[in-house]
Amino acid sequence: FTLAQRLDASGASDRGIELAERLFSARPERIPGEWVSVALRGLLFPLPYRSRLQERSAADGIDLYLFAAILREESRFQPEAVSPAAARGLAQLVLPTARRLARALGWGEIGAEDLHRPEVSIALGAAYLDELGRRFGGTRSMMVAAYNAGEEQAVLWRRYCQTAEPEEYLAKVGFRETRAYLVRVLESRAQYVA
Repeated sequence: FTLAQRLDASGASDRGIELAERLFSARPERIPGEWVSVALRGLLFPLPYRSRLQERSAADGIDLYLFAAILREESRFQPEAVSPAAARGLAQLVLPTARRLARALGWGEIGAEDLHRPEVSIALGAAYLDELGRRFGGTRSMMVAAYNAGEEQAVLWRRYCQTAEPEEYLAKVGFRETRAYLVRVLESRAQYVA
């Protein structure tokens, strides 16, 4: 626990989360998650870059807790994160999307290395989440699915739905990875709100 706290305080949130998850999963099954200490929940769901996240969330009109949950699941808050698909930084954006968003924000040309700067990644991630929110009318499940699998795929899954219920949408998500990602992000958001 102390090591997880020190890792989180030193900026190694990914390793702090990993240790906190080990502690959490080692609890006896009969003890509900809600009974876990506030300190351990804080390590499971940290909010590094808090002031910058709050600032960008307010400026872009996005849900701070949804944004934090996405960053937690995408990069575990590690600015140097790189995915197999070459998505980079806290927000795990690919360079073409990042460049499009940067142009929309009136920025100059950005390179792949810029995505590892937290202030850049947070600003672009917030802009993208705002864009998804406007496109999908603020429907969280579609926004999160689009963040993971792409906008057109999120629209396709919505066409299969008979209702607007998020549970039906989840059932229609055709990619196992995206379905699991959607559940993790929405559960993480609920933990941040709590």
